[in-house]
Amino acid sequence: MSTQEPTREELITEIDSLRRRVAELEADLAHRRQTEEALRASESTLRAITTEQQLLIDGIRAISTPVIPVHDEIIVLPLVGSIDTARAEQIMEALLTGVQSFAAEIVIIDITGVPLVDTAVANHLIQAMRAATLLGAHCVLVGISAEVAQLMVQLGVYLGNITTCSNLQAGISYALDRLGRVITLREEEAAAGVALLA
Repeated sequence: MSTQEPTREELITEIDSLRRRVAELEADLAHRRQTEEALRASESTLRAITTEQQLLIDGIRAISTPVIPVHDEIIVLPLVGSIDTARAEQIMEALLTGVQSFAAEIVIIDITGVPLVDTAVANHLIQAMRAATLLGAHCVLVGISAEVAQLMVQLGVYLGNITTCSNLQAGISYALDRLGRVITLREEEAAAGVALLA
């Protein structure tokens, strides 16, 4: 059995075929490298976007549960929007941090902007108020609408020993009275119509 050596033309054809294959492989490799670089750039961009989104979410959370000091030892926590378990945890954290940061004796929780207070929401609020009480603060719940009050009675929600006031103004008056403070006018300010806290 004899093997025939390839001719010069066959060798040239084979070499050309190999060169084309090498060129295809190099082009494929270059394309893969470009794709990997693009993926790395996309991952980096995605990480940056995710970080920005988290900062935005943190900012929105901070805005959605502000603790506002209205006087020495009195803070207000106005709540707006629906309250779920995650938001309830956020409310609890903001409330307790506010009590400690401002050395609050009275905490007024205003639920005027909460559209629905069911048993779950009421329980979240009660737990937050109990936790604030453990830190030495007295809690006042204000802003219960007639509809919410009716719903809470129908659901059998028991607020226990929680002080309630009709609105924020009544809550602040209650807090000032409880702390033995009154709003008075000084003679010179009375002429100008400026109210001061004594």
